Order: sequence, then C-alpha cells, then structure tokens
Amino acid sequence: MILLKILDIKDTMSQLLLKESFDSFFIEEVEVVTYAKMTIAGKRNMSWYDSDDVQKESLLRWNEIKKVIFEYIKGKKTPSYMKISLKADNRMIYELLKDSGCMGKVEEYNPELYIQIRYENDNLDIVTGISYEQFVMDKTIEHAWDEAIQKWLKMLKVSYVVC
Repeated sequence: MILLKILDIKDTMSQLLLKESFDSFFIEEVEVVTYAKMTIAGKRNMSWYDSDDVQKESLLRWNEIKKVIFEYIKGKKTPSYMKISLKADNRMIYELLKDSGCMGKVEEYNPELYIQIRYENDNLDIVTGISYEQFVMDKTIEHAWDEAIQKWLKMLKVSYVVC
C-alpha cells in the first residue's frame, strides 16, 4: 500500500470526472460532502431492474456514476470532503500486471486490487490497497500493484509524490 499525493488536482479531477481514464473501475463506495453528505454504495440493486434487463455485474462501474458526482460537486466551491473507493476488474488487473511477472500468483491468490481517492483540505491523495480471501505473506502482488498504478498515473500525466 502506498500513498500518492497528487500535485495537479485540477487535471487529475478532470481525468476522474470528465475523461474515460477511471471508467472501467468498479465502485466500492463514494462519499462526497458539499452542502450535504452524499454516499453511494457501489453494489447494484438487482431487484430494481426489470427481469429482461441484462445486468451482469453486481457492482456499478465508475462510468455509470461519475456524471452524478460531477453534477453534485460542480460550482464555485469545492467539496469539503470526497472519498472514492474503486476496485480493479479482472481485465484491468491483467493489463496493469501482465509485465510484472506475478500473474501466476494473481491466479493463485485471487486478490482484489483497489485505489482510494481522497480529497480533503485542498489535498488530493490516491492510496493503493489489496485484499485476499486468505492470509498471504507474499507481498509480490502488492508491490506490483503499487508500481503499476504509478506507471498508469504517469501515462495519464498525473503528477504525484510518493509519501
């Protein structure tokens, strides 16, 4: 797990809210505080859909909700607090970790890989995270995920400092 302090908040928020950069992530939870607190759990309410709707995924994707978040926070004042917890899907895990040499371990341990984006007190941070179904001593996947996210952010031209 690493903490990345984002240096160019405006550009990164544009990547998050206006571009497709984060669209394929699943949403675990979103919490935004402006004039009121809004919380969105990422689990899809399957009973809301008609039986003929073909909704395959139990979690919402970022691209399904980012416009709602953008509309909620746009205006003259920035949110006083925002936390967005995102989970990588299998395709993203493969794309980001395929060159790391740990794909065999990914298949063996079946990790869930996360990033959490936090905005508070005019600071924007991204924290990486990982969870396993069972206890794992091996940190290879965790380190590969940390490195992959840093490379991905550099590709997006997001400037940051590792804290």
